[in-house]
Amino acid sequence: MENTIEIGAAVPTAPGQPIQGVVKLMLQANAHDTRAPQITATFRGEYIGLFVYPDEATEPDVMALIASDDHQYLLSAQVFPLAMSHFRREMQATGFDGRNLPLGL
Repeated sequence: MENTIEIGAAVPTAPGQPIQGVVKLMLQANAHDTRAPQITATFRGEYIGLFVYPDEATEPDVMALIASDDHQYLLSAQVFPLAMSHFRREMQATGFDGRNLPLGL
């Protein structure tokens, strides 16, 4: 199991639109058949979580939050379990055992 997490901000170009926090989670799992280890499969998934900041939030305020490790963890900790639940379910739907994949960070 490999994962890559990218976190950033989406600043609107149209006035009156809120700033969003964006979490992009890319997952990859490699599986093999326990009875025939040479038979392998690779599963990839990409998930995006969007967080809308209050209308009064300014770009400098949001960028300062996005730069904070604690805030990055707060955002990614909300996206990761949902993405992993879906990823595991999709693997299991194709006949692979995904029970050992993590659900949390």
